Amino acid sequence: MSPLHSCPLPRPAVTRRRSRASALMLMIWAVLLMSLTVMGVVEYIGYSVSEATLANAEFRALYLAESGLAVGLHPSMRRGDTALKQKVGTDSGFDVVINYEGARIPINYLVDSRLSESVYNLFIFWGLSAEQASVAVDSLADWMDNDDDARPNGAESAYYQTLGIYDMPRQLGFINVDEMLLVRGMNVVDRLKPDWREYFSVYGSGVIDLRTAFKDVLMAVSGSSEGDVDNYISRRDGVDGIPGTEDDQRISDGEAFRLLGIDGDRAAAMRSTLTSEDDLRRITSTGYVGEKRAQIIVIARRGEDRSLTYLARIEE
Repeated sequence: MSPLHSCPLPRPAVTRRRSRASALMLMIWAVLLMSLTVMGVVEYIGYSVSEATLANAEFRALYLAESGLAVGLHPSMRRGDTALKQKVGTDSGFDVVINYEGARIPINYLVDSRLSESVYNLFIFWGLSAEQASVAVDSLADWMDNDDDARPNGAESAYYQTLGIYDMPRQLGFINVDEMLLVRGMNVVDRLKPDWREYFSVYGSGVIDLRTAFKDVLMAVSGSSEGDVDNYISRRDGVDGIPGTEDDQRISDGEAFRLLGIDGDRAAAMRSTLTSEDDLRRITSTGYVGEKRAQIIVIARRGEDRSLTYLARIEE
């Protein structure tokens, strides 16, 4: 090998090459870092846009629900009116259903023996034993009466004190349906019928409304057979099977009693409980934008002068 090839490179040349290599690595690292930063920014912007779109859809759905509520509360509006269902644009609008609070059992009237018997029947339908149903019904009534004397299967303060609870029962009406769960025996109802809350109301006026009452409620209150109740509901709710819609049929109380097989003394006794004269409306307005839904429920009493007295507003 010639001396030219065996001679090492001068140190400054080696240093320059190392410097260039280091600079290249730094540049590559900087480009990678910049790429990651840009990707993060793009992802954040995309996420923010999605969030803004979702928030906008929520707002619009709620706005449409409010608009539907205004329509449903109008004094001239009737159940099943086509104006209660309106589409705005291609994928948005509102859907309003007007029902009556009498579709549900007015729990704060349970001291009335007729309604307590109805609730007992309802609990039996739902699979409670006779003893379990008696415990729940008597305890619910004890919660509301004005004395501290327990009914045969009920519960007054002495029972709750054995559980370390010293402020129950309150001897007042229920403030909300969920409060019923505090009562002795209602844990069994909750286990066997998780949607039991849909069948009770704290706003009812003591009557069951024939126009919108649920099947189980009608059977429990009227004592009619399942076949008679099914026949009546199919006539009442029309082809779509939904109460409060356009195809509902107007049925007089007398005709309703006939379809339900209620006559004679039994009919006379039931006229103050089963009626089509409930004036307590439950107006449910659902606004939608695409898949997004917003629902507002208003419970209001309509006066003879067409005025409204609001009892509750629930947003879901």
